[in-house]
Amino acid sequence: MSGAESLTCSEACTQAGEPLAGTASEAPLFAALAWPKARWHADKAALSEGLPPAVVELERAAKRGGRKLQLRVFERVPAAAAPGVEVLCADFSAGRTLALPTPGAEEAVAAIGAFVAGERVGPPLAAPLLLVCTDGRHDRCCGKLGRSLVSALRGEIEVAESSHLGGHRLAPNCLVLPSGRLYGRVTAGDVPELLDAIRRDRVFAPCYRGQSGLGELEQVAEAAALAQCPDARELRCEPDGSVVRVSLRERGVERRLEVECARRCYTAIGSCGDTAPEERLRWQATRVRIAAGV
Repeated sequence: MSGAESLTCSEACTQAGEPLAGTASEAPLFAALAWPKARWHADKAALSEGLPPAVVELERAAKRGGRKLQLRVFERVPAAAAPGVEVLCADFSAGRTLALPTPGAEEAVAAIGAFVAGERVGPPLAAPLLLVCTDGRHDRCCGKLGRSLVSALRGEIEVAESSHLGGHRLAPNCLVLPSGRLYGRVTAGDVPELLDAIRRDRVFAPCYRGQSGLGELEQVAEAAALAQCPDARELRCEPDGSVVRVSLRERGVERRLEVECARRCYTAIGSCGDTAPEERLRWQATRVRIAAGV
């Protein structure tokens, strides 16, 4: 077996130079149910053993309403001893969250459905929570690297193991709630700076994949703007072809930037066990400048 053939998908992706920015889910809605890890489905969270059939309908109902829902299962670290099913929800576009214990799976499904419909179901998430993908059945990089990251985070912040968050080639991955910021290739050495950024409500640029709920081009532009303006708030992205106009407020001062982007192709295996590499066409920021007239 050659060196290239023995690479894991995360090693191959890193070697190919594929960037992190722009790889977060474009779904503005997120929901997760606390469910024993041994019963997770290897590919689709809604099909996890023991969950009621109504779970599958949640994503379909959101789609009929013109919105996309990212549905996952999780297990807290350490595993919660309390009975019932905890529900976590977020609407990243509206800044709404939900953290609710329910008596069982049927009630959990009802709570998620009500949240997606815009109803006020219960209290918001009170403190930051990190969901780390440790779904080794989906890809071994997530299982091995994700578990190592959980060990590094344990005792430092609220953390939970999660089913597939997308992009196992970028493992280890973690999603920050309530912000919806997704990170990849997070090593134990990154943990202190990542936690500092989370506590200060800032982005940790070296591992930033993007803001959940934005499109790929907007995520790329946002990441490029934040790399230059780390204290930015109230970011708004307006794509115009391959240029994205970014409005932001930094330390009370309004700024406008233009981020020029270009598509580039990256070639590497997409999953561990793949025998043939695949090509991925990705947006990448090539230039950031102050908008004309500012």
